[in-house]
Amino acid sequence: MAFTLRDDLAPELWPLVWLVGTWRGFGLIGYPPDVEERTVVQEVTVDHDGGPYLRVVTTIWLADPELSGPVQPETSGAAGYRALVKDVLWSTETSYWRPVAAAPTEEGTRVELEVVCADPSGLLSLYLGAAEGPRISLATDAVVAAPRGAAVAAASRLYGLVDSDLLWVQELAAFGQPLGSYASGRLSRTE
Repeated sequence: MAFTLRDDLAPELWPLVWLVGTWRGFGLIGYPPDVEERTVVQEVTVDHDGGPYLRVVTTIWLADPELSGPVQPETSGAAGYRALVKDVLWSTETSYWRPVAAAPTEEGTRVELEVVCADPSGLLSLYLGAAEGPRISLATDAVVAAPRGAAVAAASRLYGLVDSDLLWVQELAAFGQPLGSYASGRLSRTE
């Protein structure tokens, strides 16, 4: 699906315009030793209000193992995708992505990012990183937990546009464990 450069988008966001829209898809969640690997359904909405930042709202549900199944090839768009039915809400998150500097590179433009994330489990995270073309790499600079929030020490995220899909992976250092795989997914643009 094509995207267009809207005239209400702040110029600082032009290198990130490929993210704007709604993305839906599936992925995996799991974190040893206590979070068993599960299939999830995910929706991400990336929008803006004309300011020099993007708002990203992410919702993840566990997939219902009884109702989920293979997609018929004529309705799928890509072989190997599964029709997944939402079951239990796993997590939500709201974040604000702010480009703070841009510099030309041999491959295009590198955009430095500051990303502030909040979720209802009592975590606030500040990620620093960069976007280079359709690839974004972020790592936490600070993680603050409410007194009863999850014991997360650090995290990293990687996003990329591959064959018109948004692929992502997240690593966590939590509950005394070292940085390791936590979640990943493949999302398709719906709007």
